[in-house]
Amino acid sequence: MFKPNLGKTERAVRLVLGVLIAGWVYRRPAPGLAEGLAAMAALFLVLNALLSRCYLWRALGINTCPSGTADED
Repeated sequence: MFKPNLGKTERAVRLVLGVLIAGWVYRRPAPGLAEGLAAMAALFLVLNALLSRCYLWRALGINTCPSGTADED
């Protein structure tokens, strides 16, 4: 498994955005393609926040963790 690559601030932002998007999807009267994609994005944001890692950031070489906790491959 990969080591964490998300800092505390970014994790908090992703968690808040994920919850807000999920709430928006839940309140929609007739779900469609846009709502399905938004729900998937919300799920990924919440999982990133809970697991402290983002595989897209890893592929791009981005790390927002404080020094000393980075994945150094």
